[in-house]
Amino acid sequence: NILISFEHAELCDSHTQAQAFMNFVIIGGGPTGVELAGAIAEIANHAMLKNFKRIDPRNARVYLVEGTDRLLPAMSPKMGKRAQADLERLGVEVITAKMVTDITAEGVQVGDRYIHSTNIIWAAGNQAAPLLKSLNTPLDGQGRVLVEPDLTIPGHPEVYVIGDAAHCKGKGEKPFPAVAPVAIQQAQYVADIIRENRVGKETKPFVYSDKGTMATIGKSRAVAMVFGLEYGGFLAWCTWSMIHLMYLTLYKNRMRVLIEWLYGYFTGQRGARLIRKQSEEESIKVSLRVP
Repeated sequence: NILISFEHAELCDSHTQAQAFMNFVIIGGGPTGVELAGAIAEIANHAMLKNFKRIDPRNARVYLVEGTDRLLPAMSPKMGKRAQADLERLGVEVITAKMVTDITAEGVQVGDRYIHSTNIIWAAGNQAAPLLKSLNTPLDGQGRVLVEPDLTIPGHPEVYVIGDAAHCKGKGEKPFPAVAPVAIQQAQYVADIIRENRVGKETKPFVYSDKGTMATIGKSRAVAMVFGLEYGGFLAWCTWSMIHLMYLTLYKNRMRVLIEWLYGYFTGQRGARLIRKQSEEESIKVSLRVP
């Protein structure tokens, strides 16, 4: 959709229409939002410079909106400020301490400011599956099941809920984040209970071992918090890259991704580009988005 938006902007007769297609609003300043903002900014500023005749992709505007007072709330304020500085060097406009109050087909209302955009990306969390309502057990505001410390449903010690479906608190008041490392450790915890035939019996509470948080911010930039150690820049980017490769399955997948990264790093271009063909109905909706 990002590539399609630039193609639509190229065909627009009006500057206002073209700019709306080149405005990207990302809602949510966590790792996902930070990485998306950096990636889109680099695509516009480098990868697509020679692709168009009527528009300059460098005129694209990337807005990153975060409701709290800083980016990356799960990390320290120092890392949040560093991430914001790196994004602003890429041309991203970071908007903090402002809430999104309305989203329409033409744009988004952020505080008292309206941003015209056909590209609104939600990165501020997800809603749990509606199926969980059928369990007839208390849910949180996101529809997740309020589970016991051992990940069971209250009153049903034989039923476990894990991953994005579970609202489980650790030592503090905040629940564990809905991310893959938490789900993997919860799955291992429950699997051990089942394998050892301890279902329904008293067990130790689930304890999450936080190995760290990382976020890339474009080429050669990242912030990382690994085992309590915080750092940024090129070293953090290398750490993120190595860990990402380690967790890929199959040697050929690692080599393919490594080659693609090296190509992108040294050429500034994206090795793979896919534009999905839109249906007639979708095309009509897109054409009607901008007045």
